[in-house]
Amino acid sequence: MDRRTEIQVHFTDQERAGLAALAAGLRGVAEADLSEEDALVAAVEMALTRLIDDFEVPDPVTRGQVQAARDDLRAHWIRGAAGI
Repeated sequence: MDRRTEIQVHFTDQERAGLAALAAGLRGVAEADLSEEDALVAAVEMALTRLIDDFEVPDPVTRGQVQAARDDLRAHWIRGAAGI
């Protein structure tokens, strides 16, 4: 079941421009019509992956939480090929 929660996020002009650029870049890479919401989810997935692969999260419980969230996000990926 696809359950969604609406979250209101406020961006600066620079952050909004960055998100728009990320969405445009992902559309080019994925060759699909991806939204800025798709881009934001892809950015979260990439951030979780970087925490796992590139940084040493010192607390094992937190590291497990990061790993589980990333794996669950990927297992239930509903946004097509928006992953980076």
